[in-house]
Amino acid sequence: MPNKEYPYYFIKLGKLYYVNESCRNVKRKEISSYEFTHDELVAFPFDTQSIARQTADECGGYIVVRNATFEDYISQGERWKKYIDYKEKNIWKFYNVK
Repeated sequence: MPNKEYPYYFIKLGKLYYVNESCRNVKRKEISSYEFTHDELVAFPFDTQSIARQTADECGGYIVVRNATFEDYISQGERWKKYIDYKEKNIWKFYNVK
């Protein structure tokens, strides 16, 4: 089964790929912001089409289906996680250096 095709989903907004969402409460109102990148290699891979569709509707994007092996899906998730971890560490350093 390692070579069986496995569908997963990206969200695109024009030429950009969805990476992350953050939510904040501002004056008792929840505010969402979405992060996108031009690099598909670090895009967030959704494994559930309905969740991808709901998120795409919320941020104004659309779904792109990728069929790959399960290992490819896992690799995509690992690249995304490394990107997010790296970004968070470096942004935190940036704000602490002042």
